[in-house]
Amino acid sequence: MSLKVLIIDDEAAIRDETEELLLDEGYECLQAAGVDEALERLRADEEIAIALVDLKMPGKGGLDMLAAARNEFGDDRDLEFIMVTGHGGTREAIESLRLGALDFLLKPVDSRHLLHRIERTAELINLRRSRRYYERGLEEELSAKTVEIRGLLRTLETAYEEALDSLAEAAEYKDPETGQHIRRIGAYSELIATRLEWSKERRRIIRLAAPLHDVGKIGTPDAVLLKPGKLDAKEIAMMKQHPEIGYGILSRSRHPVMQCAANIAWAHHERWDGGGYPRKLKGEEIPIEARIATLGDIYDALRSERPYKPPFNHQTTVSIMLDGDGRTEPEHFDPRLLQIFRDHADAFAGIFAQLAD
Repeated sequence: MSLKVLIIDDEAAIRDETEELLLDEGYECLQAAGVDEALERLRADEEIAIALVDLKMPGKGGLDMLAAARNEFGDDRDLEFIMVTGHGGTREAIESLRLGALDFLLKPVDSRHLLHRIERTAELINLRRSRRYYERGLEEELSAKTVEIRGLLRTLETAYEEALDSLAEAAEYKDPETGQHIRRIGAYSELIATRLEWSKERRRIIRLAAPLHDVGKIGTPDAVLLKPGKLDAKEIAMMKQHPEIGYGILSRSRHPVMQCAANIAWAHHERWDGGGYPRKLKGEEIPIEARIATLGDIYDALRSERPYKPPFNHQTTVSIMLDGDGRTEPEHFDPRLLQIFRDHADAFAGIFAQLAD
């Protein structure tokens, strides 16, 4: 944007003489014979950045000009005032500076002195503009970098989610009957977390963490894990080690998803009434994320075919979880979570159908 000078004086001869001097130095000038005309010029042309104002004019004077301009334009534009007068004293000078004037000159004004003040004011304005453009450029660059960084973080999070998915599948690979089981556990857990009004980020964490609940099966011998018949006492003891193995694998990371997954792996076989394993935790002693994943895990296990049982339909599964069957009892679950299941059982059925094996 170019820089223009507005000459405000009630004497036409002074305006013309000043304009001629500034034109020879390359400045573009406009004139105004009074305050009202000057304000109209300023409103019409935003390139006016310097105003030479006569302090004493008929009617409204230079101080009125300063007050009106500052009131209307404030700091919203580049505009500096140089006051010029043949009658001013200390009081007028102080008042004009208080109202925002940059400089104060006495008539008759030496042309070299005036040009020096105009040049200094123009340098100040251009410096201010350059700094603003620089800061704007930094903001735009920072904004672009922020978008780039967010994209990289999304890529990193996607890679991390894929790694978690692969780790869960590695565990389930040894137990092929489960199929889409691990993904459904994540979806059930996110559903319950949503009904608990967890934050979006906390829901995302449990959705990613819950599928890792059985990662400890990596350390269970195939002869035990895939045995078609009933396990003996020794084999049951070996099977029951997988929560602690899973916790040992997952707890080494401090990432929130891995910390959540470690809690789930270690406690997803605990029961609300204290009858679970491996630590016989009871009630609120069981981490909430494990209580959530447990409910989804048992619903899905009842719905799925296993070597030791046929698949149950949704109605039968709901009846078992709410009323018990001797093996699975309502006392095994956090009552608040069981009520959520009761109220939203159809949504569980929807997830099971959508992510069917």
